[in-house]
Amino acid sequence: MPIYKIADLNIEITPKYEKTSKQLAAYITDEKTADFCVEAEQSEIDRLVADGGIDYLSESCIINTLVCREILDNYDGLFFHSSALMFDGKAYIFSAPSGTGKSTHTALWQRHFGGRVQMINDDKPIIRKKGGVFYVYGTPWMGKSNIGANISAPLGAVFLLERDRVNYAEKVSAGKVFPKLLEATLISKKQDRMSKILELYDEIFSAVDLYSLHCTISDDAVTAAYDAICK
Repeated sequence: MPIYKIADLNIEITPKYEKTSKQLAAYITDEKTADFCVEAEQSEIDRLVADGGIDYLSESCIINTLVCREILDNYDGLFFHSSALMFDGKAYIFSAPSGTGKSTHTALWQRHFGGRVQMINDDKPIIRKKGGVFYVYGTPWMGKSNIGANISAPLGAVFLLERDRVNYAEKVSAGKVFPKLLEATLISKKQDRMSKILELYDEIFSAVDLYSLHCTISDDAVTAAYDAICK
């Protein structure tokens, strides 16, 4: 069975559909031993298709969920709904509800800084602790834009975007914006998983800065975020 390296973990995945295999292809590895295995049950795929889903997209969604749970439960990591870029060797995450403009904002970084910016993932990057350091990893799940790469970088800061008529970044505590953080990641009714999320957030935001980025859709918004990380 094929093994894929995602977030520095060897994951055995058994795709049933060719389009799912193509989505995962950039992450295939020659490693022979898997850290864990996941497979979407055909009955679960059929259930989602019966509700109006598309077969390969349903399979991909199930695989994504299974990987997310395993990494959260056992490997000190979580998916974070956001647009993540690498800038001068560090990863910066920009999160906001769909339609707020996080992808537009990271595109402005690319236009403003050119080759100093590389997109990690435009929808579902993974934040995972390895060797005491939190890294941001690209994943095969890149949203409708399909923008991202199989790369990683140490986490530099997290920005929560908020539309405004002015541009400024305000350092905030995780507690102040906690509902927004929960919206960005897995919400589980299982108490053990919720406890793990809280534990990871505590560690992440003790290690890196968290900002509320009030912004317009302009280069001035990029400048506000850049000035914050350079202080």
